[in-house]
Amino acid sequence: MNRSMVRFLLAKLLLIEAGLLLVPVSIALYYRESSQVFTALFSTIGILVVLGLIGIISKPKKQRIYAKEGVLIVALCWILWSFFGALPFVFSGQIPNMIDAFFEISSGFTTTGATILNDVSVLSRSLLFWRSFTHLIGGMGVLVFALAIMDNAKNSHLEVMKAEVPGPVFGKVVSKLKNTAQILYILYLAMFALFVAIYYLAGMPLYDSFVIAMGTAGTGGFTVYNDGIAHYHSSLITYLTSIGVLMFGVNFNLYYYLMLRRIKEFFFDEELRAYLLIVAISTGLITLNTLHLYSGVSQSFEIAFFQVSNIITTTGFGYGDITNWPLFSQYILLMLMAIGGSAGSTAVVSRLSVELSSLKLLKIKSCLPYHLTVC
Repeated sequence: MNRSMVRFLLAKLLLIEAGLLLVPVSIALYYRESSQVFTALFSTIGILVVLGLIGIISKPKKQRIYAKEGVLIVALCWILWSFFGALPFVFSGQIPNMIDAFFEISSGFTTTGATILNDVSVLSRSLLFWRSFTHLIGGMGVLVFALAIMDNAKNSHLEVMKAEVPGPVFGKVVSKLKNTAQILYILYLAMFALFVAIYYLAGMPLYDSFVIAMGTAGTGGFTVYNDGIAHYHSSLITYLTSIGVLMFGVNFNLYYYLMLRRIKEFFFDEELRAYLLIVAISTGLITLNTLHLYSGVSQSFEIAFFQVSNIITTTGFGYGDITNWPLFSQYILLMLMAIGGSAGSTAVVSRLSVELSSLKLLKIKSCLPYHLTVC
């Protein structure tokens, strides 16, 4: 075990998180929030910087890492980022219980979308933004983000990438690992920026557009209001959100093919076609099965499409109540939870959509379709 390299990389990752916390600091400055919020944020940044600098004082002599180091770094990174990311909520008193705060922020980084909050209005705008910002970072994987910006001239972090990238199979889109991570994140952030603009043009306030776009990109589901997407009373926004989460549920390697103008590889991908077919069939069946509950086909289709897209991508944006749906429709949603999005996407659960006949041991990511409320 190369302990010094594990320590060195984890220290770098803590410094990266300290830098990320400057984003909610800027939000707090813009909205002129209380000194308590600034104290909470800067205290957390200070702790991260001190620990990070201590960890990188001595550079490891042996920089090669193997599978066991990669797995350990990934596991510890998720735990440490969630722990320190929760501190601003505790220090500010907005989520005073450390366990609750840790649950909330780990749910953000893992893009699970479960929450202990009965009322999100208790959070200041900066910390509400940080809560959703964890979706954006965690959607593609915190280690993918880190490797995209960390020095890796010797391409020595392959095992970290293998342990982190969603899906059972890891493949580099280009020869250098760092370039692979950078390409993935450029595509990811470009699509995120696109949906910020789309939501804003559709009528959302700019702040809301960023928060909802982060939940869309990370397929996590944190929102600005307690009633979720239903708050906007807009069919256009409902459809845009549904399409958005489905797009982020597609393997990002396919978007790289589009960049290279390899259109055939994109549209003839077996997994993509199975993914879209499952969505279409499920939406159609639920629309027909719930038609008697709504005012017409259009409303039934709108809600069915929204629920199907959010369930299969494990996003969890809230809209309406499905407890009164027939069991047939509820069972369809239950199966969609197990299927999940495409491998290599922010919504990956497994490659079950294209390997139904396979007996492989698949990696399953459990995720709640709705926000969990703990009183």
